[in-house]
Amino acid sequence: MRIARIPLIYLPVIAISIAAMGALLTAMVDQAYVRGAYQVWQENETFAAAAVALLAAMYAARPVYLQVRAQSVQVALDLLHRIEADTEALIDACKRLSEVRRAAVTLAGEINAYAAAKGFSAQSLKHAIGQFMAIAPQEMRALAERPTINAADRTKIVTLSCVLGLVQQATAEILHGELDGTIAPDIIEREREFISAKLAGLFSLSSEIAEDLETQEAAMRVRAKQLRDAAETL
Repeated sequence: MRIARIPLIYLPVIAISIAAMGALLTAMVDQAYVRGAYQVWQENETFAAAAVALLAAMYAARPVYLQVRAQSVQVALDLLHRIEADTEALIDACKRLSEVRRAAVTLAGEINAYAAAKGFSAQSLKHAIGQFMAIAPQEMRALAERPTINAADRTKIVTLSCVLGLVQQATAEILHGELDGTIAPDIIEREREFISAKLAGLFSLSSEIAEDLETQEAAMRVRAKQLRDAAETL
């Protein structure tokens, strides 16, 4: 049996053909890979462009964001300072109302003691009247004009100032009846019932107003704390 042999001259041709076929197959595979990658890029091109645009917008908007954040902090601080000022105004109003109650209680006690002749001197009564007269109704009425006072309390404060003026007129008549450092008991007896009733009304009304103001003050303190926490967080 004879085996066919390929002439040596054909071996280079065969080798070149095999190499060409390999290169062709490799090119075909590479081209398919490139086409697949390009197709994937086309499919995701919109998403990639949007992501790049979003990153660029975020970077560009950072100064604006910081500016808005700083403005928010400043607004919170301004509101906090205004609330603190309003709180101080409410505290001052409560102090004035406390002075009214204290003066009313002292005057009522002095008048009743002097009328009952329990050893209280006219000097002590005149001192109590002087302290009570030192509270100006105009100053009390000015409290009603403050923006921190609501409509209901404003009406109460105006009423309080009117009653205060009436009681001061009655106590002024007591002082007009003074003679040689002594106040006539009949004048005290004549005015005591009216003055005592009005002083009781002053005490009750001022206590009611002070209670409302203290409630507002507590709410403002809570709001101020919230603003401080918000400013610190920002």
